[in-house]
Amino acid sequence: MTDANTGNPAVELPDDLLDQSPCVGVCQLDAHDRCLGCARSRAEIAAWGSMTPEQRDASNRRNLPNAHPAVAVRLLGYPLEQNQPRRRGGRNRNR
Repeated sequence: MTDANTGNPAVELPDDLLDQSPCVGVCQLDAHDRCLGCARSRAEIAAWGSMTPEQRDASNRRNLPNAHPAVAVRLLGYPLEQNQPRRRGGRNRNR
């Protein structure tokens, strides 16, 4: 299934605002002026400090499918491929 607005694969995200910075320190722009780390455009990066929480949330939701995998872990606490948060504190019993 794909998102009709972006053409990206549909990703189930939590309802709460995802308004924290998606920066993971992979700060390089590609040929289309999009960051290779967070996938934000140069304009989004420059405007981040003056955006409302709702605008930041919209930016993160729009860019998350194309961002570096570490961005999902930063914003969600788990990788995108894994639709459920990881259980913490357990041992891998399949060893």
